[in-house]
Amino acid sequence: MPRSRSPVSIALSFLFTFFSVSNAFYGPSSPVLQLTPSNFKSKVLNSNGVVLVEFFAPWCGHCQALTPTWEKAANVLNGVATVAALDADAHQSLAEEYGIRGFPTIKVFAPGKPPVDYQGARDVKPIAEFALQQVKALLKDRLAGKASGGSSEKYQPSASVELNSRNFDELVLKSKELWIVEFFAPWCGRCKKLAPEWKKAANNLKGKVKLGHVDCDSEKSLMSRYKVQGFPTILAFGADKDGPIPYEGARNASSIESFALEQLETNVGPAEVTEVIGPDVMEDKCGSAAICFVAFLPDILDSKAEGRNKYLEMLLSVAKKFKRNPYRQLCLGSCW
Repeated sequence: MPRSRSPVSIALSFLFTFFSVSNAFYGPSSPVLQLTPSNFKSKVLNSNGVVLVEFFAPWCGHCQALTPTWEKAANVLNGVATVAALDADAHQSLAEEYGIRGFPTIKVFAPGKPPVDYQGARDVKPIAEFALQQVKALLKDRLAGKASGGSSEKYQPSASVELNSRNFDELVLKSKELWIVEFFAPWCGRCKKLAPEWKKAANNLKGKVKLGHVDCDSEKSLMSRYKVQGFPTILAFGADKDGPIPYEGARNASSIESFALEQLETNVGPAEVTEVIGPDVMEDKCGSAAICFVAFLPDILDSKAEGRNKYLEMLLSVAKKFKRNPYRQLCLGSCW
């Protein structure tokens, strides 16, 4: 009579199978450099040469089909350029920083420059030829004295947050902050054209307005929920609105930023004035703020309620005037 397997044994077997499938792409002997958040900076951003990075997902059929080609490309480019891969499922936050919206995505990193998307055929020869073009461009810059050792570390990854049906309600709808959300499709030409402007706006608005993006190819439910009928569609979600407000302006960073700040002025309330009753409150309210104003008010027995209320009205008026800026206001003593 066969022995039944314990739940622990089944779980361990499942985990082993999962990790075997995940790691089957590029094993220890693979010529492809395996990237993680711990080595991405040293191997890619601080590299003195050209690095080709494949962002893949273990469940992606196209990624599985690319694996032997990517390894052949690594062998062909050995000594010329580095060929690497990052599991975007295992390291989602890092993939999000570079605006990865589909798999596989191939980006080419060169010192001192933002990464370039590779959109050619997924075959060894075109991949190698594209890499060689980047190497030649790097050499040309160095001969002209434009590039030295170092990397694309100055490149600013996008501050736009990847949104999906699992995190949309929690991050956007339940937030007290203003969100500007782009609904896009990876194949959409206008979306591709908007991408660098969207990234620029997201970085410029960081700390003031949240920007996010939804891949409607994989998030049909969100697309339907907000009646998205064309791409890109941009909607503003604010705490004081019953529903999102569509953006119908120009598709450039400055126009998007102006719209966001106008919505912020209209919909976002002033910063709160919080009473400091202990170090925990101070850390909670001031820990993430760029600037924190602390008012030391007289005891209520000295100023009476009327005097205390005047102080609070003054603090609230300042908060309202500068509500666009990422700061906090606190007062010590009995605020109320």
